[in-house]
Amino acid sequence: MKLIFVYNSDGTLGSLIKDTAHKIVSPKTYQCNLCRITYPGVTMQEGWEKFIKSLPHDVVFLHRDEFQKQYPNQRDAQLPAAFVEDATGLKLFIPHTEINKAQNVEDLIDVVKRFLLNKN
Repeated sequence: MKLIFVYNSDGTLGSLIKDTAHKIVSPKTYQCNLCRITYPGVTMQEGWEKFIKSLPHDVVFLHRDEFQKQYPNQRDAQLPAAFVEDATGLKLFIPHTEINKAQNVEDLIDVVKRFLLNKN
């Protein structure tokens, strides 16, 4: 099983620069809660990185444009979100509404753990 976390942001250099500035200047109006929480600056938040490495699954992070290129039938997916891909295909795993409820990395980790428990 592979977990795919998708940011509500494009992976271009211009977008990354603009998004980093937006997170710093006005984090509450930034459109990607997954980005805001996991990358509060330029590097991944340490607690989130440790948690991801501890998971017994492959974990992939994609920007919106990368995700839409790899999964064109998911163009209408509301992001940020997490998907699970297994032998049966790609399915929504954690909807944007749940990711957007998280206020910090601890909340986000709790959301992921809760969905993993329900998956098994």
